[in-house]
Amino acid sequence: MKSVICKQDRALKGKILSALILCFAIFYAFQNTEPLVSRVLFSAGSLLLFGFSVSYKITENFQNRKLYSIFGVVIFSSKLELDFPDYISVFSGSFSMDNEWGAVSAIGTKERHEKLVVRFFTGNKYVSLFKTENYKEALQKAEELSKLLEVEIYDTTKE
Repeated sequence: MKSVICKQDRALKGKILSALILCFAIFYAFQNTEPLVSRVLFSAGSLLLFGFSVSYKITENFQNRKLYSIFGVVIFSSKLELDFPDYISVFSGSFSMDNEWGAVSAIGTKERHEKLVVRFFTGNKYVSLFKTENYKEALQKAEELSKLLEVEIYDTTKE
């Protein structure tokens, strides 16, 4: 079955925090005074946190899935409830990302970024599927989705 994968961005603060935790875990792993089990478990947990990502899998029969991956290997998927789009939009704008998970929320809850976004529009509702800083990448993803679902693309970046 044909499908298009749209990987979701992680907040910058989340990336930084998971990298710091991984660095600390590597340092902690070489401490001989701590029990081996705790060092291994902490290192493994921080490695999993560092490699975690979420993607949307859009299929031609519109049986969409939300994929949870670690370093690109899908470990779990769930049904993704989306309305079939009337059209697909590519546009540029300033977007905020929430830092709502765990300790990251203590650093700050919002980030703002200038990005190009690919969205499904159904009536006056929309769902953001893909964000990037590269115009060609955004347009390519929109064209893949358009071809897969036979839906029109509106590129508002050219207006």
